[in-house]
Amino acid sequence: MPTTLHFLNVGQGNMVLCELANGTRLLYDCNVTAANEASVLNYLGRTIDWGTRIDIFVNSHRDADHMRGIKKVHRRFPVQKVWDSGVTGNTPDSTEYREYMELRRTVGYAEVESPKFWSFGQTKLRVLNAKNDELADEPNAQSIVIKTEHLSAQGAVLASAMLTGDTDAATWRYSIQKHYTSADLSSDILLASHHGSLSFFDDPADDQHYYLGHLKAVSPAMTIVSVGDNPHGHPESKALEFYETHSRGSNKGTKLKRTDEHGNIRLVLKDEGGWSLNDGQ
Repeated sequence: MPTTLHFLNVGQGNMVLCELANGTRLLYDCNVTAANEASVLNYLGRTIDWGTRIDIFVNSHRDADHMRGIKKVHRRFPVQKVWDSGVTGNTPDSTEYREYMELRRTVGYAEVESPKFWSFGQTKLRVLNAKNDELADEPNAQSIVIKTEHLSAQGAVLASAMLTGDTDAATWRYSIQKHYTSADLSSDILLASHHGSLSFFDDPADDQHYYLGHLKAVSPAMTIVSVGDNPHGHPESKALEFYETHSRGSNKGTKLKRTDEHGNIRLVLKDEGGWSLNDGQ
């Protein structure tokens, strides 16, 4: 059974439904709003059937646009367990935060750490970053980064996708890349960090140059940007330029897809190796 990831069109936020090879259903982040509620929930209903449980909800970090509306999802697709980093985050006084913490207490939770991994049949989930004591003063550096690998029966990586939360350049340059090799980081598909923000490349310790070493290490064939209308200027044109330049490209030459332009995006990591990607679902 292949591993399938659905990058949902949720506006300015993240939401990735992962159907793992053994049938486990994992949701990485959530951003259900009044404007998108019907379309997002209907997509989930068409994909996994109404009332089907979500085995794991992974909150990459406790910003509102990564956990908004999880109570609405839980009501229709019961969440069985929560994974997070245990870090408070930036929005503890928000409704989104309170609803998330209520769910966390109700269904139970695990605080995941790097470098841990879990196997779900032919799917391997590798946590490359979570609570990050090396960059404790940087809230976005606490984002859970997950590499999703689809494996052969012999354990070889057939295809992979990297989910990055809101991690920035410093997280990768001074922490993730310190602990992992380029072979560990190499991924076919990359979820652009922080909705296409330039913070993924703008290392405050180096005001002369942008940092690209992590993108070159990941060397994605395709980069997906989860983004919507916002006052922050996301995705930033310089960041898109970097993703275009340093993504290898699909067999059709496409290097970049955006949820605000292409809608929901379905990625299949195949049993026979390789991957396929379809948008507008």
